[in-house]
Amino acid sequence: MLLLAACGEGATDRSAAPDSAPESAPSFLEGSVRNVLLISIDTLRADRLEAFGYDRPTSPNLAAFARRSVVFENARAQAPQTAPSHASLFTSQYPGAHRIVNVHGEAPLVHLLPEKATTLAEVLSAAGVETGAFVSGGNLTRKMAMDRGFDTWDEQLDDVSDRIDALMEWMLSPERGAFFAVLHTYQVHAPYIPPADLYPEFVDPNYEGPLRARLTSYLGMSMQETWAAAVGPKYWEGMLDYDDDDVGFLSDLYDAEIRYVDQQFRRLFRAINANPELLSTTAIVVLSDHGEEFREHGKYQHDQVFEELLHVPLIVRLPPALEEAGAVGRVSTPVELLDVAPTVAELMGADDSQAGWTGRSLVPLLEDADSLPSQWELRPTFSELVVDPGPKYSRAVVFRGWKYIHTWQSNIDVTWEWLFHLEEDPLEKTNLIHSKDSEAVRALAGLRELLKAHSLQTKAKAEELGPAGAVEMDADMERLMRQLGYIR
Repeated sequence: MLLLAACGEGATDRSAAPDSAPESAPSFLEGSVRNVLLISIDTLRADRLEAFGYDRPTSPNLAAFARRSVVFENARAQAPQTAPSHASLFTSQYPGAHRIVNVHGEAPLVHLLPEKATTLAEVLSAAGVETGAFVSGGNLTRKMAMDRGFDTWDEQLDDVSDRIDALMEWMLSPERGAFFAVLHTYQVHAPYIPPADLYPEFVDPNYEGPLRARLTSYLGMSMQETWAAAVGPKYWEGMLDYDDDDVGFLSDLYDAEIRYVDQQFRRLFRAINANPELLSTTAIVVLSDHGEEFREHGKYQHDQVFEELLHVPLIVRLPPALEEAGAVGRVSTPVELLDVAPTVAELMGADDSQAGWTGRSLVPLLEDADSLPSQWELRPTFSELVVDPGPKYSRAVVFRGWKYIHTWQSNIDVTWEWLFHLEEDPLEKTNLIHSKDSEAVRALAGLRELLKAHSLQTKAKAEELGPAGAVEMDADMERLMRQLGYIR
């Protein structure tokens, strides 16, 4: 029987959790991690990777990488959009605390990280680590102060291969010291335009709907031309009339894009493996900021809080010595992307005690996934989203196999609620919000209390972090955001 309500507010209070830095961690790490490479593949849902059970060959290289790593099977993003999710990743704060939102809709303001929000790059820089980010811009931009703490911030909307080239030139420099590097790509983000030699392997050859001719017109374009031409009205023209075959075609293209990204990462992994010093001292973290929807819950892309949008890959490969010591396997306990910052800090021996972070280091789970620390057992996970116009506020909590979603649209003062038993209904098809079943009734009451307590805590944290502020876009950013499809 679930004891949700008994958990009270303490279940969401990280600061009250015991043993957040287990005594065994230093002896396990022994200074083995000198460098960390964090790879963020934008818009990549976990269930489209072979390492997470997918039955199509979208990611053979990531699958091989995962077999020598720790795979977190139940990692959730704190938001299903790029800006708030990466802000949570970098600051280990929930979106309600840092208040970063995507540039979106008809109110294209650029929100800024609060000055008192400490970033992972700041903590590592203070520890003498060189920090570099090679990102694709858009809603991951220095204009939001996302570059805070980075010595190098290379922002360019490029093909994933070009972003890898920029990273490798920096990372493999002979004078490079201990480093923390971030690589970010939009490659699997809409529009889904894979290379011409890949899409036939994934796309139904019998599909003759309107989207095939549309795709053909984009083949052969550079990535920049593709973004400029395909994300706009022409690419999504008539989407309200798409039938199941059209949606299947889009989904197939998405799979082919994943395969392209996977191919490109092969040479990055090979370069690291071919450098004995780099291989023996570097941890690699592969994740995504959010997933993608193909009308599973009535929409496309990513502006809801269902599992296809929040369940993301999180794979951590440690240096071979730690791998041989047992740091390999699969972890089923729920974790959050805001746990990544304290994890990286602990791996690199950096002091984050003054950062005020909300997440927990995953090092105890990396060390021994089979011996779950007691404080992880009763741990809910939270996600939220603010979407303009509206605005519409969506919040979700997952705990012990149950999930509750609360959405409120303020301009019309309408609320929607969902309750799912994820263990029995992982695709969230049956809304139990009005169920009379005693277990569902108890679960709903407890989840509502958890979400209420969480909201109060994030509000208090937001006040602690102070005002964030916002600025108007300049012409270059406005052009880019139009290309990405975020503003009209």
